[in-house]
Amino acid sequence: MITAEKELHFGNPLWSSHPSRNLPVDVIRKDLRTDVVIIGAGISGSMIAEELTDAGLKVVILDKRYPGHGSTMATTALLQFEIDQPLVRLIPLLGYEKAARAWRRAKLCTESLAVRIQMLGISCGLHLQQSLYLNGNKLSVDELRKEMELRNQIGLQSEFIKRKKLFDEYGLHAAAALRSYHSYSAHPYRLSNGFLLKALERGAAVYSPVAVSDISSSPRRVYIQTSYGFNITARYAVFATGYEVPEYLSDQPFKIYSTWAMATPKQADSSLKRLPLIWEAADPYLYIRPTPDGRIICGGEDEEFSNEERRNALNTSKLPAIQRKLSKLLPQIDTSAEFAWSGAFGVTSSGLPLIGDVPGLDNCFAVMAFGGNGITWSRMGAEMIRNLITGKEEIDEDLVRFHRK
Repeated sequence: MITAEKELHFGNPLWSSHPSRNLPVDVIRKDLRTDVVIIGAGISGSMIAEELTDAGLKVVILDKRYPGHGSTMATTALLQFEIDQPLVRLIPLLGYEKAARAWRRAKLCTESLAVRIQMLGISCGLHLQQSLYLNGNKLSVDELRKEMELRNQIGLQSEFIKRKKLFDEYGLHAAAALRSYHSYSAHPYRLSNGFLLKALERGAAVYSPVAVSDISSSPRRVYIQTSYGFNITARYAVFATGYEVPEYLSDQPFKIYSTWAMATPKQADSSLKRLPLIWEAADPYLYIRPTPDGRIICGGEDEEFSNEERRNALNTSKLPAIQRKLSKLLPQIDTSAEFAWSGAFGVTSSGLPLIGDVPGLDNCFAVMAFGGNGITWSRMGAEMIRNLITGKEEIDEDLVRFHRK
């Protein structure tokens, strides 16, 4: 296999209880020729497939699972422009110009995603949300004020909210927060399926379950061998395998973490449906979002390891820790867990994704949409891959390209 083998999530994700429209998948019965092969049929792969078929390219999508049943099932789907690494930390890493450009591109990608969902008529429970960024061990109250000043300086308006207003408006027990606007939430599985269905309507084909056992390339072609023994010849290949990192990219600057999440029962207080997206300037940070039917999704307690057995063994201690933190912030809610799950996710030091051509493989690209902004970065990846494959200029490629030895 050319990608790592991982159990990407464990437990009872909320999204698995919501059936979505079935996808017409097939198995490979013969050798194939196509313009582009996309390896991975989760959120990243589905968005890339939709973009490339919209550009008129013939696309084949492969996945060793049923589409959307990998990391897509484990995400909590906070669709934010706010990068894991705040501006006060990112500017010393990248410099002012690049940090500002990264934050602005994240904002554009969030809006682009929302517009694309509406243009295509994808029914995925898309909701416009406010976002609250709470002070924590990563940013003090004073540093949070500095973060607000930097965001406003680059045109990403936010406002500083004090303790009393947080309690009066949201029933939230916290010292301070930055409030921003035009973030979103969605149902990730339906989101992923919706993009994939649009690609299928334009002639794309999805083969599942099928694994890629070998890949080679030349300046003109990519040759893929599948686990069924059949071969695919394409002009380009795109890895969208999430946290099952291709062996060719295992030396890139990222780490794989484990995270835990839960969803409460439907809350009696209907005002909780109006809660914003909430996350902390902390390490590890807590993240919270409401659902349209009145549940509260909460996650966090991240740790730097990816061993599935160890992650699953910690479920009994991680869930109570999340519930205690949730109860401290929102003491009025029922914090019992009706759904609980754990999963893997990738992290880079900058909080930015890794996107671009794969070092050492001609005509091969990859999207590693790592960090807490995974779906936002998937959108960025889809836009960038379309530009790179169709020969258009991509002005932010330098922010996210893969490292060369």
